[in-house]
Amino acid sequence: MGAVITGWGKCRPPLSLTNADLESLVDTDDEWILERTGISARGICHLETTDMAEVAARHALAAAGLAATDLDLIVMATVSPEISCPSNACVLQERLGAVNAGAFDLNAACSGFVYGLSTATSLVSSGVAQRVLLVGVEKLHFLIDYRDRNTCVLFGDGAGAVIIENDPRSGGDAPGVLGVDLGADGVAGSTMVIPTLGTRGELSADRDPAQHRLHFEGQAVFKIAVKGMSESVQRALQRAGLTSDDVDVVVPHQANERIIRAATRRLGVDDDRVVVNIETHGNTSAASVPMALCDAVTDGRISPGDVVVFTAFGGGVTWGSVVLRWGDRVTPITTSDVELPAPTVDVYEVLAENRAFFQPLYD
Repeated sequence: MGAVITGWGKCRPPLSLTNADLESLVDTDDEWILERTGISARGICHLETTDMAEVAARHALAAAGLAATDLDLIVMATVSPEISCPSNACVLQERLGAVNAGAFDLNAACSGFVYGLSTATSLVSSGVAQRVLLVGVEKLHFLIDYRDRNTCVLFGDGAGAVIIENDPRSGGDAPGVLGVDLGADGVAGSTMVIPTLGTRGELSADRDPAQHRLHFEGQAVFKIAVKGMSESVQRALQRAGLTSDDVDVVVPHQANERIIRAATRRLGVDDDRVVVNIETHGNTSAASVPMALCDAVTDGRISPGDVVVFTAFGGGVTWGSVVLRWGDRVTPITTSDVELPAPTVDVYEVLAENRAFFQPLYD
């Protein structure tokens, strides 16, 4: 028994933080950002993590033609949860009315969706679950110092979701997972750190802006990312008995366009087989792969039976790749018109609290 993706959906927040906006917040300019990252704009959410997750999930359920009560399990990948307990997956379960589903959160940073895809497909293939909702979602702007031009130009908010169901077919051309590679290097974990969303340190109502912000070492991350993703894909393809020539579409983590191009060229995969939407989304961590997948399906870039490779790297340091043969359907069974409520504030007002919090670092 195999596991296939039967539904897909995304939530890109309606507010955009453009490069022109950033020029008024930090010492940078559109040309500098675009040349180094490939990003022109990124979504900024005026609501919460679970609000985005719910929108993406409802679109995925509609595409699969399922009700929330059909779900056996909900897995949410995120590093920016609304709360620690209950899990955000449990909050989403209540929102959706998925009363028959188990639920848990998963944290593998930007690799979270790929780790979740490996987990969910394994559970479906083994018969533990029949229908799984997997969501990648992030509200990263909450963690960002918008005076630090090395990080604030990169990250955005968003959510992407898929439905994974069992498929009874077997054999060489059957849809489902063909190969998986997961890995981590805790020694290199200091290159990407969110230090204050845990139990380390003293109980306090106060947060230190010097400690609270995302720590990100760009040059080190670049080298780790290119090597990690390309070698992970090679291992996953080897386990699938395939080569890069057999790959129809690569859906990589949207970290930085230069990283994506360097990694996929190292694999020998042409640019026209690589899905890139970072220009309008930014780096959305665990949400980036499912959001890019949703765009690829919507744009007609994936066909029935295609060999699709998902690959990512993230804090930890983690990396992972899943090679999957797509199922029969690339059109949604039904659609949903659900969306986030329209914001009543502009993007500068949403970011004002961040700016005020980190101001003492620059006084």
